[in-house]
Amino acid sequence: MYQKNPSSIIKHIDFMILDLVCFLISLCLAYYLHIDGSQIWESQTYRSILIIIALVHICVSIFGSSYKNILRRGKLKEFTAAIRHITLVVVVMLVLMFFMKSLDNLSRVVVAYTAIISLLLIWTERTVWKKFIHHRLAKNPRYLLLVTDQKGAERILQQFQDQMLDFQVKGIVLIGENISRIKEIEGIPVVANTDTLTDYLLKTVVDEILFSIPQETKMPSELIRECSLMGITIHLEIVSSDELASARYEEDIAGLSVMTSYLKLITFGQAIAKRAIDIASGIVGLVITGILFLFVAPAIYLSDPGPIFFSQERVGRNGRIFKLYKFRSMYQDAEEKKAELMEKNQMKGLMFKMENDPRIIGSGPDGTKHGIGHFIRSTSIDEFPQFWNVLKGDMSLVGTRPPTVGEVSEYSIYHRARLAIKPGITGLWQVSGRSKIEDFEEVVKLDITYIQEWSIGLDIKILCKTVMVIFKREGSM
Repeated sequence: MYQKNPSSIIKHIDFMILDLVCFLISLCLAYYLHIDGSQIWESQTYRSILIIIALVHICVSIFGSSYKNILRRGKLKEFTAAIRHITLVVVVMLVLMFFMKSLDNLSRVVVAYTAIISLLLIWTERTVWKKFIHHRLAKNPRYLLLVTDQKGAERILQQFQDQMLDFQVKGIVLIGENISRIKEIEGIPVVANTDTLTDYLLKTVVDEILFSIPQETKMPSELIRECSLMGITIHLEIVSSDELASARYEEDIAGLSVMTSYLKLITFGQAIAKRAIDIASGIVGLVITGILFLFVAPAIYLSDPGPIFFSQERVGRNGRIFKLYKFRSMYQDAEEKKAELMEKNQMKGLMFKMENDPRIIGSGPDGTKHGIGHFIRSTSIDEFPQFWNVLKGDMSLVGTRPPTVGEVSEYSIYHRARLAIKPGITGLWQVSGRSKIEDFEEVVKLDITYIQEWSIGLDIKILCKTVMVIFKREGSM
């Protein structure tokens, strides 16, 4: 899914809230210092001023474009911007107080103290918070691939140098060039050409692709279509956009006018809401996991001494590798025995499913017995440690099934579209008759349908169905 860049005031609402807190603290401190240690709420006039400053600050933030390009500003420019913002707030406040005929009750010393203290607090707060944001963006960036010729790459990368980007250029794909001749451009490695691009995409993490096609070069329509089928967000810096198979819209990326194609567009508010649900469910889920551990851990250990938790590398959004955790429901040599059981695989395609799986703890040599392993799988208790993955942000409460590294290595082009969203503990496949689905292509179809039709309402619907599936024990989640 692709999140459209919100307006600057929504994107930087964190700065607006932090600045407001600094303003209110500054006024309280100024009043305390000047009025001999008195508390501000003892004065009706200054209680009113607290509210006025809050309202004026919000209006100045919205209509004064105080936070436009804030992440690109250096310390000196930020100091100047803070002075401008504070001056506007104080002047508008004084004008309002004049018309309200309340200036006589307002101390000029308190106003001066407030301006000085707020300048120091706001400049410091913005500087520190920007460092935190820069660190966060560097730690978990959006990876962008640039597809163009050598001149186009030089032009775009030089333009990017003057911008504060929320993505990282991972590599360059050269059009009509032998990549053995050119290793890098402007410090960015050349990773493929148009003949090897799809193979590269199947093996690495790429969130978005920017195509900048020279006018004299024939449009690589089939290549763009294949990238679209992979579920990768595509930006096309040309006038024509007939090659983009998905929904699309025009936008600006670091000064470049592009046409963007995506599987699903979500708003800033929707992204915040989904993450908030994940955080809340992650906390609650971990509390329940802790309670279950007291009972499940001894049962697992007594049945098969060894680790209580099972961990395995899985593939997340757009190819990111993470470690998934579960309560162990299988014997410790389960992965080694999987190869021996492949001929009994009931799934057609890249997934493995076996009705009487002898690898499950307590199942017996033929897999027909129902021990502790079968119990925690049929009740989905084994899935609860994944709430740690949800809280960390590797997974979501609702999403697609998290594939193994081995599965993804066998993916065809259109299978990769499943990776366009974070995997989930539950999803559309799990509540759509999972036990009856025996074709991997059906799983892919359901996952892509979920991505294209996603909404908060759909997530809630899936969660309700998940509860019913668990109570009916219609297969593990």
